[in-house]
Parts: sequence; structure tokens; C-alpha cells
Amino acid sequence: MVETLIYFYLTVCVSMILFNLVCACIFRRQGQKLNRSSLLFEQQIEAQIRSGSITSRDEAAMIRKLKRVSNLMAFDETLRRLYQREPEKTQQYIISLSPVFTYLTFEYMGKDALLAAYFPYLIFQYGIFKGQDNRTVSKTLIKLLSADNLYCRENAMLALYTIGNADSVVEALQCIDRSEAFHHPKLISDGLLTFSGNREALDVILWGAFPIFTDGMKVAVLDYFRFCGDLHAPPILRVMSDPDTGAEVCYSCIRYFGKYPSKDALPYLYTFAAYGDARWEFVAITAMALAGYPCKQTADLLKQLLRSRSWYVRYNAAESLERLQVPYEELMGEFFGRDRYAMEMLQYQHARKKLTQKEDLPQ
Repeated sequence: MVETLIYFYLTVCVSMILFNLVCACIFRRQGQKLNRSSLLFEQQIEAQIRSGSITSRDEAAMIRKLKRVSNLMAFDETLRRLYQREPEKTQQYIISLSPVFTYLTFEYMGKDALLAAYFPYLIFQYGIFKGQDNRTVSKTLIKLLSADNLYCRENAMLALYTIGNADSVVEALQCIDRSEAFHHPKLISDGLLTFSGNREALDVILWGAFPIFTDGMKVAVLDYFRFCGDLHAPPILRVMSDPDTGAEVCYSCIRYFGKYPSKDALPYLYTFAAYGDARWEFVAITAMALAGYPCKQTADLLKQLLRSRSWYVRYNAAESLERLQVPYEELMGEFFGRDRYAMEMLQYQHARKKLTQKEDLPQ
């Protein structure tokens, strides 16, 4: 029995070694074929760049070749090399190939999820339709957003950001919002920052669609506004002051006014800070935001929050007091012998500050 198990184990090991050898040979052969195809593409593209024009015959030939995924990958490798040598000429060449990629968009949207995700990535990577407002391609890419595959959805969104049509982007966000598939809000907020079109028009359309978004999408849009600057304080204040606003959306509004202080928002922040331990999330986020409002009333309120039962509230309050430059000795004198947890948090923040200063000293 033992000998049988040993022979079986040896057979499995030999089979795995043979499998790995076969795979290595296949991958090496595919790599060599990809390199040969890439070099042929390079010669062809350089000749077309030198001629300064692309004929309809060239476009038809390129369509026939790029229908095959292996050729599309070789084309991608070629563009990477050409971009390193002649970025401006290569970009002009790519833009001149827009009709080819318009046709290929329909071709690749009918393929499986992995291939369908690869094509819009190329549109994003090389800015093929940047500034062209190609509605045909945009509508086709929006259809990808119903796919369960995350890469399909995200690459389609990246391509739409690159095309730069504000209406199409907001329509795509509504499509994602209606679907049951999860799309992380950070992907949306970071993607919106790469939008290549008229950003003011995008912001106007986003605010127009804001009421019909779900809370998750609203959070993503508010995070995008927070990264854009302090241009959206009035509408965000209206959202924050609305009693029907969801908690997560309100958290994003508080973070916005923590980054961009506003005297109009301060009364609402004081109200949130008074919610107490029952709604400690509001209090903790507000305690961090109040660091941007230096005044005696804010300092006194943060001192009260140091007595909270929530560790996060005490931590954020102590950090905000430090940013407001309230002396450590004053705080310790006020809480000494009265609140052990507040004292421990102050000591922790003070030790952390000293350690950070020590690390910043030149070695």
C-alpha cells in the first residue's frame, strides 16, 4: 500500500513537471509570435506616420487585423514603444485611427467579458476618442456597465471619462446606480477626477441628477466634489441641512466642511457634535472637522468631547485640539484627577506627537 502511494505521488509530480514544461513552451512561443507581430505593426505604423495620411484601404486592413485579439495585443505593445520615442506623432496617428476603433468597438462588445474589458482599456490608455464627443462609442460602452465583471464596468467608465462627454458620464453613473453589482465609491470619485471634458458642465449635470442617486452614489459624487475644491459649499450645505439626508451622505458633507471651513456650516457642526454617544459616528467625524474652526467655543466643545465614552470621539477631539494648538499643559491641568480616559487620550496624543517629531529629525 505504501509503495502504491509513493508511485502515485511520483506520477503526480512527473505529470506536474511535464505540464509546466508544456505551458512554458507554449507561452514562450506565444511571446515570440507577439514580438514578431509587434515588429511588423511597428514598421507599418512608422511608414504611415511618415506618409502623414491613412487611406481607406489602410483602415480596412487595420480593421481586419485588429479583429484578432492577438493582433490587438501586439498593436498595444507597438504603441507603448512608439509613445516612448515619438509621443506627439504617435498620438496624432492614434486620433486618425478613430474610425477604425469606432468599428472595433461594436466588434469587441460582443465578445466575452475579459476581451470586452480589454478594448475600452485601450481607449482610455491612449485617449483614442479624447475630445471627439463620439456618442456612438459612448452608448456602446454604457451597455458594458450592466456586466457582472468589475473590469468591464471600470474600464468602460475610464474610457467614458477619456471621451469627455458629461451627459454620457452621468448616464453611465445612473446605470451603475440602478444595477445590483457593487462598484466601489472610490473608483467613481477617482475616475471623475480624470474627466477630460468640460468639468463645469459635468458638475452642473451631476447636481441635476444628484437627488435621484442612491446614497452610495451620492457619497462618491460628494467625495469627488471634495477633491475638486471649495466651489460647491452652498449646494453641499443644503444637502447637509436637509433632515431627509442619509447618515453616510451627511458624513461626506461634514468631511467637505472639515476640509473647506465655512461659517455657515459651523452651527450644523455644533449640532452634530451634541448628538451624544447614541450617534457617536456623527460626533467622531464632526470632532475631526472642527479642527478647521479655531475659536474658544470650538475648543470648549472639543474639551467636552474628550469625556465621551467612544474611543474614536476622544481620539479625534484630542487630535483637533492639538491642531488648534491648545496647550497640552492646559488640558492636563483641566482633566487631572477628573477624567482618567480623557487624560490617557491626551497623554497618548502627546507621546505620539513627540515620537513623530523625533522621527522627523535628521539622522
